[in-house]
Amino acid sequence: MSNDSLRMLKLWRLLLGFNDQISRVTYPLAVSCCTTIITFAFGVCAVLVFQKTIPGESWLGIWKRWDASHFLDLAQHGYPHQSGGREHVIALLPVYPLAIRVAHLFIPEWHAVAVVLSNCCCAAALIYLFLLVQMEHEGAVARRAVLFCAVFPTAYFLHIAYSESIFLLLTVAAFYYARRGQWLVCGVLGMLATGTRIPGLAMLPPVAFEYLQQRNFRWRAITANVGFLLLVPLGAVAYLLINYYCFHDPLHFLAIQKQSWGVFLRWPFQSVTANWYGIRHFSADERVVQYGGPFVAFIFSTVALCAAPFALRPCYSLYLGLSWVMIFFNNFPVSSPRYLLVVFPIFILLARLTRAEWLRDSIAFLFALFYGICSMHFALGWWAF
Repeated sequence: MSNDSLRMLKLWRLLLGFNDQISRVTYPLAVSCCTTIITFAFGVCAVLVFQKTIPGESWLGIWKRWDASHFLDLAQHGYPHQSGGREHVIALLPVYPLAIRVAHLFIPEWHAVAVVLSNCCCAAALIYLFLLVQMEHEGAVARRAVLFCAVFPTAYFLHIAYSESIFLLLTVAAFYYARRGQWLVCGVLGMLATGTRIPGLAMLPPVAFEYLQQRNFRWRAITANVGFLLLVPLGAVAYLLINYYCFHDPLHFLAIQKQSWGVFLRWPFQSVTANWYGIRHFSADERVVQYGGPFVAFIFSTVALCAAPFALRPCYSLYLGLSWVMIFFNNFPVSSPRYLLVVFPIFILLARLTRAEWLRDSIAFLFALFYGICSMHFALGWWAF
């Protein structure tokens, strides 16, 4: 066989292998693309129906709300070097704005590039979630996990200029490579995750537990590659150094969070009591979104936390438990439904517990209904987590 024929044969095998890999993840890729299109189309329709006019901003501009503007500001201008009008952006971590800045080299419009980046990360996150679940369960369970994640009531944040999609991608991918025993990749991804959101620190104990579990908890089986796990907290350390460089205080972000958003540690029952009071006494829309959403999120996640040890791998249960602590030991739990979106073990748990088709479809339908309500609120410029 000639050299040209050999090269053609190798190329053909490479293409066949690539096609085979794509065919394995067709479902999560298709779900991501479809939910992206449906979300943006639904948002435009909601604005047209309820505001009775074409919005003055572009169809993409209706999603540039709340923290999205802060992320874009940080991506364009960086952190402030002293107190002033932009001091609040120090509360945001650097990885997502830095990724926007890099992607801006290829797409000139800042908001558009942030949305494109988020949707690429969303697709990759769903693919990794699918592959992760397939490591232990059949394809049907993996598809259900992807479905529940994609239609979760706050999953529209995966498609807009927020850090949820990149954080979900980094955490799921880190656990995927931990399960495969690729600890350097796991450590690097974990480092990027802790540089994206402080709750990324909840990854370190679970992946360390997974490392030991793969060695049957035999200390003599521990090798030098355990040191790669020390990479995980470095993203948060870099963020503390940014705080020190800009404000001469590595914990300055805590003061800003408390001052601007009322975020500080508090026992969960106090927040739950406050939400219950709001459900009973405030206006109708506040009862549903501002108070009802966090209240339901607490009940839902607490039930999941109790069920997880009986249905999930220990590292996933541990990650769910630590994430629960970081979300609800907080004076400002109003965004807890959004924070739960990136706690992926919840979707694996739901997928395992909904083998009956009627139950799967009912939960997915319920999620989709509230997805529509919440995304409509957001597109109209109202608070929605």
